[in-house]
Amino acid sequence: MMKDLISMVKQDAVPALGCTEPVAVAYAGAATRSYITGDIDCINIEVSKNIYKNGKSVMIPNTDEWGLDLAGALGVLGGDKEDGLMVLRKIDKNIVDIAHEMLKEGKVNVDYVEEVPDVFVRITVNSSNEEVEAVLKNCHTHIETVKVNGQTVFENKTESRDKVSADFLKKLSFVEIRDICETIPIDQLAFIEDGIKMNKNAAETGLSWDKGLKAGATLKRLQDRGILCNDAPTQARILTAASADIRMGGGDCPIMTSGGSGNQGLGVVLPITVVAEEKGIEKERLIRAVFFAHVINKYVKIYTGKLSAMCGCAIAAGIGASAGITWLLGGNDEQIQGACQNMLSNLTGMICDGAKETCSLKLSTSAGEAVIAAYLAIENVIVRSNTGIIGETIEDTIKNLGILCRDGLAATDSVIIDIIN
Repeated sequence: MMKDLISMVKQDAVPALGCTEPVAVAYAGAATRSYITGDIDCINIEVSKNIYKNGKSVMIPNTDEWGLDLAGALGVLGGDKEDGLMVLRKIDKNIVDIAHEMLKEGKVNVDYVEEVPDVFVRITVNSSNEEVEAVLKNCHTHIETVKVNGQTVFENKTESRDKVSADFLKKLSFVEIRDICETIPIDQLAFIEDGIKMNKNAAETGLSWDKGLKAGATLKRLQDRGILCNDAPTQARILTAASADIRMGGGDCPIMTSGGSGNQGLGVVLPITVVAEEKGIEKERLIRAVFFAHVINKYVKIYTGKLSAMCGCAIAAGIGASAGITWLLGGNDEQIQGACQNMLSNLTGMICDGAKETCSLKLSTSAGEAVIAAYLAIENVIVRSNTGIIGETIEDTIKNLGILCRDGLAATDSVIIDIIN
């Protein structure tokens, strides 16, 4: 169980540069590069509704611009597949200029398709010598197939293995997860400390970021002027907002993801770190709390999906953070689960209307409320079971959340896409 939990978290907690949805398109584009020998005539990009929604308006690193067409072109022209979610880190002005010329000439087309997984990209590059098609599926860096002139030259279908991992986690209760997280040898969690350092750096850098919404920097000024107080919930809000500002604003600043999402990585790590630093809690306990939060974030997303119509920062990362903070503060199992119930009775229903600068507002709200929910639970203020979507247990509530995301909000993404188009 330890080995499987560590492997699952490691798979979804990786460095990323930029929003993971346009980056996924760039990554699929990069997967075609080595097979292209002729001059590029056109690039056709097909994505799921979730990728389309999240990639439409968010800034792309090193460009000060947005658009899945631009992301795909940059991936094809200069993306390095070996860099994973850092695929665009080597993009320079020359590559951006060539991509702009392709867009100007109408050589790049983007559309969304129905009846595909939440994470899905198909990119087809037609050159003077060949047609190259890459399909990315189920994970932001999982290339399932690459075809050249209709012939499969690469194939890696791992759906069955991923499903086993998901089923494994579903069988565990919060108590069992907590018990495993407490007993993992600390030397096996070194990567967690790397993520804490990376996301703290993003927050500190974001406080002086002069583009995008600048929510974090503005909240900090309000705090300095005495308008906002200097406590853990406010500090969590400020730092998560600042880190989201630079990430969603196209800054060249890598972060550590959680559950395959960069914003969720920020939402998991930073609130817990703020509380640990305020209380002077030792590093090992902080690392275990963050690992616990990563696992809970993953647990929720198994039911709601990697991408959904509901904001993952609120209903997944926020839940993980509240569990981690409560454990960090010495809370018992009832209080840990109660903190998560508090969060879900509060923020469930916060919609995801696409990735963009304003994600910093939703992320900061989720971060602040995660701290408050934990402290309420420590004081044994916990919402009553079997009210609204709140089930008898936290596991029941998360199952209800999955039903709400899959069935209740099934049409929401389509409506949002109609609005933003």
